[in-house]
Amino acid sequence: MLRIGSIYTCFLPRAHALEPWPPRRGRRRLAIAAMLIGLSINPPGAALADSAAKPIIINKPFSAKPGDVFSLAGSGFGSAPRVYLKPSRLTATTELPVKTADDATVVVEVPKAAAFDVYEVWVANGAATSPHVLINTPQPHHFDNPDIATGAHFRIFGRNLSVGTLAPTATLVDIGTGAQIKAVVGVSASNAYMLDVTPTGVVAGHAYKVLVSNGYASALSEASVLGHATGMDRFAIGQPWAYDFVTADGPGYKAGVKGTNLADHHVFNVRTDVVLATLAKGDGKTNDGPAIQGAINAAARYGGVVYLPAGTYNIGSTSISLTSNVLLQGQSASATKIIYTATKPGFIIGAGASMTGFVDLTLQNQDKTSTTTNLGTWQQPVSKVIIQRVIWDLGTGFSINLRGDRIAILNSTFKQAINSWNGSGAGALLITNATNLTLKNNTIRWASNQNAFGDLVNAIFENNHFTRSASDTVIAGPDQLSWPWIVRPIRLGDVLSRTAAGGRQVSLNFGTNIVFQNNVFDTSDGVIQYNAGDGETILNEGGGGSPREDFGTVTTASAATIADDSKCSGACAWKTYPNSKVVIVSGAGAGQWRKIFAQNGNSFTVDPPFDVVPAAGDHFTISAPSYENAIIRNNTMVGNPIGVAMYHGVFLNVSVIGNQLTNNGGIYLLPSQANQRAGRNFFNVARNIEINGNVLKNLNGNYPSYVSIGFVMMTQNVFWGKSVLAAEARNNQITARSGTFPYTFGEGYNHLTFYQNPGGGAYVEEGNGAMWGTVWQGNSCANCAVNYNLSTGAMDTTIWNAKAANSPGFVSTILKDTTIANSTKQASTRTLVGKD
Repeated sequence: MLRIGSIYTCFLPRAHALEPWPPRRGRRRLAIAAMLIGLSINPPGAALADSAAKPIIINKPFSAKPGDVFSLAGSGFGSAPRVYLKPSRLTATTELPVKTADDATVVVEVPKAAAFDVYEVWVANGAATSPHVLINTPQPHHFDNPDIATGAHFRIFGRNLSVGTLAPTATLVDIGTGAQIKAVVGVSASNAYMLDVTPTGVVAGHAYKVLVSNGYASALSEASVLGHATGMDRFAIGQPWAYDFVTADGPGYKAGVKGTNLADHHVFNVRTDVVLATLAKGDGKTNDGPAIQGAINAAARYGGVVYLPAGTYNIGSTSISLTSNVLLQGQSASATKIIYTATKPGFIIGAGASMTGFVDLTLQNQDKTSTTTNLGTWQQPVSKVIIQRVIWDLGTGFSINLRGDRIAILNSTFKQAINSWNGSGAGALLITNATNLTLKNNTIRWASNQNAFGDLVNAIFENNHFTRSASDTVIAGPDQLSWPWIVRPIRLGDVLSRTAAGGRQVSLNFGTNIVFQNNVFDTSDGVIQYNAGDGETILNEGGGGSPREDFGTVTTASAATIADDSKCSGACAWKTYPNSKVVIVSGAGAGQWRKIFAQNGNSFTVDPPFDVVPAAGDHFTISAPSYENAIIRNNTMVGNPIGVAMYHGVFLNVSVIGNQLTNNGGIYLLPSQANQRAGRNFFNVARNIEINGNVLKNLNGNYPSYVSIGFVMMTQNVFWGKSVLAAEARNNQITARSGTFPYTFGEGYNHLTFYQNPGGGAYVEEGNGAMWGTVWQGNSCANCAVNYNLSTGAMDTTIWNAKAANSPGFVSTILKDTTIANSTKQASTRTLVGKD
């Protein structure tokens, strides 16, 4: 059984200011094509009427190298499946020894002596063989720029993009004409997850997909980019749309000359421009707000730059409103400063504004007593906004609050004071409902709550330095004795986190095509308290108290449709969103994810068709992914209670790789199930999850180090379906410290089910589970009391080549396998521990 304290905060109701997240706007559906070099594969064919007669592979890994253990999920494998592998460049087929298997899961290993290649894999059940699937093919998921131009490099993110010993290539394919243009690939700047590409011959206004070859196979991107004319990137934004800023006067404008062409006037010096009715002083005393606003209004006629030469510009409580095609630019952040007292919003970007922003400025909110807005958009979308080389002191004011498309925040510093009185604190950045967001090379320092992001599509967080101060605390008095607690009840005089929601570095709910890469997340001013829970470095919790999920039981289905007419009388009010997917979680077709193409009452049309038609009584979910295509890679995390948290959400294609966590908690995936919990139905699912090559060290005993893949039965006393399919955790390194309190998990590698179901009766054993085919390979655990903790609900788990690098005299247990309730004697099922 689980000690209450060890995972207490994972199930507290979330109280974030951003809930509920508004639904994301729909995205254009794109066709996908794949071109495979020298491969012959069997097509999936029509949906199978009798899955027992013919096996089918429903889920496979993106990647596998020689020596890798991997798991296949599917249907009709039989009681003794046989698995075959053929490298694409060889004719010989190898039968792979089966490590563990059942009718829907089989675990095998690529021979160590095999050459790296694209592997063709299939399953035979004694009566028939499955259609073949391919492993190690390139998967180009998304781009770091929505626009491309000749000579301007961009990056493609995905899987298996540059692998093995063969050189990758990239070819632009014009969607309209079909014309193909070879691009230059920067091999030294590329890797399996990222391809650096410089295009040639781009035609402005044409849309392109990219044909990516990793040397072994090719695939055409589903996403596309838009061609842009070549130009000058005067502000070093790194995006072709920024070429369109107007930054110089045209030849027809002559300052002070009567009858000059004002349409050619684009640079407005707020202190000297003869066109302006009011000039700024820049002396730090005069209210320069009206002068700056007047210059913005003048520049808005034909577009341009409002230039603030060196000086201090006091705008008092004047709100500055930026409009389309106008940039506010200083001489430099060290020379030009704007000061303000935010009794009103400091800066507003008008609804629908485009091509605007801030460059080379210091902005200082001198107010330290309120949470008035520093920068907002009246909750309306904007586009093509830049914040470049800016130092922004937010005072106690509210977050930088943006939404819209093509937002670039670069090479800037944001600082925010404690602002959590009355529990209202919000961190330095709040960006929601945004597409094509770039947050790069910034420094963010704050104390209260979190930097919050939601409903993002195509977002890059790269080379930023986030520092959370531990100074937002309170000394416990009588009012705090009833607060939630973690380690022990609160006592008078304890130092506590001030807010009910303890805060974190970054929260991101609902993100598609997300990259966190090469960032630093650290702390200052003491040790972060977690009496109020939370404390994650990077959290995605699927909307917290507002999940975007529903579930049903099949009444009728076909290859292209699925319906549940038993849920209610008439047409039910299904929780669906533009990016919702149908996921089959029980029965022969469990593990199938499909896009919802159309809905008619209680019936959903899916795309592509089902390979295995669900049967009446099978369970399915309607799920909007919390992450879809996410890479969390090469980040440094220090001093936070928890590292990477994927909690209570739906996760598809997530890689957590190569991160360094020092005194920074662990990494966990923790989906859950609940039926009518606070009026909500959800069954979380996860697919294609890899947690590989991370280094976690607990050197001071503040927070435990762990990698956990688990499941929570919040309500219901049986497993409702398959949640986690074929997750993998490879080559991670944990250094533990005895005596560390297990917040939120104990140290080591955990594969546990947590049975809560308050008042719902005893757990009923049905020989089932939520986590299937998880592979733990090559992981080390130094000074862990127990290296691997497993429990009921873990099915067909393989622990391979486990390592225990303990200090002299330290004795550890490799595996502890427990039941989740007294009502069952079944711990994990078909667990294999081995090595080679």
